[in-house]
Amino acid sequence: MRTRNKHYRIICIGGGAGGLFFSSLVPGTLLIEKEDRPGRKLLLSGGGMCNFTHADSADEIITKYYEKRNFVTPAFRAFPPLSIISYFSSLGMKSLTREDGKVFPASLRAETVVSTLESCCSEIITECRVEKVTRDDDGMFRLETSDGTLTCEYLVIATGGLSYPATGSTGDGYSFAKAFGHQIIPPSPALCQIVLKDSLGDCEGISLSSVTLSLDREKSSGDIVITKKGISGPAAMNLSRFVTDGSIIRISFTAISAEKIKSLPGKQKAVNAVSSAAGLPSRLTEHLLRDIGDKTVSQLNKKDISLIVSRLTSFISSCSTAGQLGAATVTRGGVDTSQVDRKTFSSRLADKLYFTGEVLDVDGQCGGYNISFAFAGSFMAAQSIISHLKHPLS
Repeated sequence: MRTRNKHYRIICIGGGAGGLFFSSLVPGTLLIEKEDRPGRKLLLSGGGMCNFTHADSADEIITKYYEKRNFVTPAFRAFPPLSIISYFSSLGMKSLTREDGKVFPASLRAETVVSTLESCCSEIITECRVEKVTRDDDGMFRLETSDGTLTCEYLVIATGGLSYPATGSTGDGYSFAKAFGHQIIPPSPALCQIVLKDSLGDCEGISLSSVTLSLDREKSSGDIVITKKGISGPAAMNLSRFVTDGSIIRISFTAISAEKIKSLPGKQKAVNAVSSAAGLPSRLTEHLLRDIGDKTVSQLNKKDISLIVSRLTSFISSCSTAGQLGAATVTRGGVDTSQVDRKTFSSRLADKLYFTGEVLDVDGQCGGYNISFAFAGSFMAAQSIISHLKHPLS
């Protein structure tokens, strides 16, 4: 057995963004990671550059968490993006803010973020799997692990969701939470590609900007990338959390009108003229307007023009995210936030039990928002535990 001490004041399970950040803040914490090193998912984030927050104010960042705005408000009021950036700066890590507001380490290497946090952690055990968590009669948490039995007074669960299971996010925290009576909102994919029944696969690799996607009452605008099976990119990923069985998506590639089409040079091949006028790649317009064939603009009839407008401004397809959970950037669902104190991130059901990060039923938009939430939530949990350690009878 590798663990020398069987009892710790504080144990944090999960060495992802939330666990590393919490452990860097609270001296004496034992951080348990089941992979061979912590931060594996962080190392993949932002294309390996780690977009660790977004240059928003507290008021702005709160709006990026859908129906969980109220839950995340105290955390971001206390620890907004500027505080996240400042904390890393105090640890010697410089940051870089792009024009789009995304914040990266100045090195543009995710390894910098992970190593910076690692260096501040008191103790990390890797390749240690927590198999069961219970509570002894004396109130101590008992962890049955692959390295033996550990006990602690305070327990933080930061095990992530079900996204990217190869990095260690396999839903372990859900069973730990259930053991203490917590409800789990069924996990589903968020920030993933949307698979289209009417595939645009011939156009795989095409990137588009200023596209508007509609799904029932939800809308998302911005950049997309056409994949072999559907669409990805920020606009699609932000909408993916709302996709259910039987969902119908509407894609507006452009705002071209019938009048605009009629005004194009009559001798030009219609597909080419429309492609140029709409500012769309010819490969995409050729795919969408294949029914038009080689007609010139002057040869288009009313039905042709209507079809062009429909395909470019309101392309419709049934869609799905089934099977995407493992490849999703983040998990929607998890520990029910109604059973967690939003000011401390402590359990309402079990004293001295805390949750942070993706294990909670909170997901944010693209742009470093999910990592930001993990950091801010860990800050709240850390502040709460530190205050109790200073005043043990409170």
